[in-house]
Amino acid sequence: MRFHLSDSGTLSLREPMDFKRLEVLIDPQPPEAVERAIHRIGRRESATHVRIAPSVLRFVSGHAGEPEWEEGFARMLDYAQRSGWVDDAGQVRAHISHAGQEDVVSIDEFKTALRALPAGICAVSTGQGDKVAGMIVSSLTAVCAEPPMIGFFAHRQSSFTAPLLESGRFVANVLGEGHDAVMAQFLQAPQGLARFSDERWCSESGQAPVLSDALASMECDVVWTQTLGTHVLVVGKVRRSRHSPSNPVVHFNAATHRIAA
Repeated sequence: MRFHLSDSGTLSLREPMDFKRLEVLIDPQPPEAVERAIHRIGRRESATHVRIAPSVLRFVSGHAGEPEWEEGFARMLDYAQRSGWVDDAGQVRAHISHAGQEDVVSIDEFKTALRALPAGICAVSTGQGDKVAGMIVSSLTAVCAEPPMIGFFAHRQSSFTAPLLESGRFVANVLGEGHDAVMAQFLQAPQGLARFSDERWCSESGQAPVLSDALASMECDVVWTQTLGTHVLVVGKVRRSRHSPSNPVVHFNAATHRIAA
């Protein structure tokens, strides 16, 4: 087993069926990021070893409850116990290894490539009353249909992220032709009520604002979040949706383009 602490902020257990080793593989990243990641899985024992609770390994493995995996895992823990690698708290010692520096594109190359990807544009709203917040996103995507879920990314430091996580609900409003003013308000007005001054925004008691003539509006409960690098992936379960006929718009090559329906 190899617990991978990636430089994107994710934790994963590689080779969960390999019971002959227990290793923590760390990508190149700032020391403070390494320590935060280690604290998420256990505790640092030394420069070369980490202590991990078996319950953490079982949870992350994705195989807990499977007879074959449980049998192999029990054998591994028994061997670790007999070898003196389990402390009084029941935590298992894991060796630290460091991954080499990977080849990655430059930020400019990355942005240039993404400008070639056409994407729909959404005004995502959250909160209620005088605590509403909104953000324009072009990262909205379907996650699955059963149950119906969608997802998007928000920068960790965005003025929208904290209100969204506090509310736990959002509405994804798909923009189309005739929504230039809505888009401009979201991009230029300060966060809060000022972004919702267009009369087409409406909201029921206790609900986030809905754009009445959006191509589609999907009201969602946040069911999962995951920090990935500078952004947070937000996944929501769709509780209610509505739609209106109109021509869509897409973001392409750093500009907005109309598409005839």
